[in-house]
Amino acid sequence: MDIYLISLILLILLITKYLLISNRENYINFIDSREPEYVFWTGGYDSTFRICELLIIYRLPVQPIYVSYNLDSAKKSDKWVRKNRDEEDEAMDKIKNKLFSRFPFTKSLLHKTIIINNDIKYPEYDYKFKKMNLWPKKRRIHQYGHLGKISFLLNKHVDCGVLGIHQNSNFVNFIEENLIKTNNNYILDINKSNPIYYMRFPLFNKTKKDLCDISKQYNFNDIIKISWSCWFPLNKTPCGKCPMCKERFECY
Repeated sequence: MDIYLISLILLILLITKYLLISNRENYINFIDSREPEYVFWTGGYDSTFRICELLIIYRLPVQPIYVSYNLDSAKKSDKWVRKNRDEEDEAMDKIKNKLFSRFPFTKSLLHKTIIINNDIKYPEYDYKFKKMNLWPKKRRIHQYGHLGKISFLLNKHVDCGVLGIHQNSNFVNFIEENLIKTNNNYILDINKSNPIYYMRFPLFNKTKKDLCDISKQYNFNDIIKISWSCWFPLNKTPCGKCPMCKERFECY
């Protein structure tokens, strides 16, 4: 009797395993041992495109990172400190819902977002970053100092949504001089001790129209459309005046 019971249990286990593996898209988290692609995500146009590109086109697991604290300036009252955290949060929720509805297999590929609520004090890093002299002196604090530090401390390469459209900046010039292509990404060919070594720039030198065209080709332009760009919304409506509003390309 025990032998029959054991045989029955083994048979049920084998059938269950077969059914799960045959529907790989719903089972991928259990059988896929690949390291996820890390992406700084804001719910904005560029980072949302990258999330969709990795999930839908390349079908890779993705680990989003969202930085919720003020990384624009030492003072929240400074005029360039963005005031769109609520809108970004709402946009990311809408995007995830639409992703899972339109492309159900992405639900098992998209990891829960890592949210970083507070700056990490690391004076040695900050000193090295400032010594690079890649950013305007009028802004003593810059978002890439924070993003670079987070990726450096994580010891993980993290994708950033930088297009390289501001061609006259020291930052863009530095990237252009040091970027190398690798698989579906661009990495910096610099020493591992460099403060921004772990930052990757997969969208560099693409335009927002390029991103829109690719999203249309793979049928996720409606997801790009609900991304959020504006830094200074008025009653949940884009201001139409900030740099992000002016640079946005509507993807119809």
